[in-house]
Amino acid sequence: GADAMRARGEGGGSLQYGGETDRDRQCEHPQVAFFHLFFRTAAILTYVFCTWVSSSFVLSFIITVLLLAFDFWTVKNVSGRLLVGLRWWNEILPDGSSEWRFECADMSHRRTNALDSTVFWVGLLVPPVLWVLFALGALLRLNFEWLLIVAVALGLNGANVIGYLRCRKGAYPHTS
Repeated sequence: GADAMRARGEGGGSLQYGGETDRDRQCEHPQVAFFHLFFRTAAILTYVFCTWVSSSFVLSFIITVLLLAFDFWTVKNVSGRLLVGLRWWNEILPDGSSEWRFECADMSHRRTNALDSTVFWVGLLVPPVLWVLFALGALLRLNFEWLLIVAVALGLNGANVIGYLRCRKGAYPHTS
């Protein structure tokens, strides 16, 4: 009956396309994926709704910038490594010049999970678009205080976007 159908891959709602497996439909690192999205979302929600809770711009600025800093650190040092096997950093050379370094995990030992990868890239690329829209809104309202928060957000989010896009293009396999 039903057990034989499941064994043959019939029924049970487990229709798979291409190379997709059940593993690809589950987060391999759910806590990392949560925090990858949490700090970004919290910063955006704080920016949008903080005036409902407090009229203090300074408090709103501090909370939003702290969330953005937590987000930057989490994305750069944790979620990029675990969700997509990429990392980047900037190294200051002895002559004072700056050099970007890019690294990817050795994929012969590890396969990137499709859901983890989707969460990472969507979570990385969508918030900067929202921050650009917030920047336009602040400019149109001539609200330069709030534009300062957006500039911090775009700087931190932009660094991770540039770092990971360059990393995806130019990373070399490395085991650390």
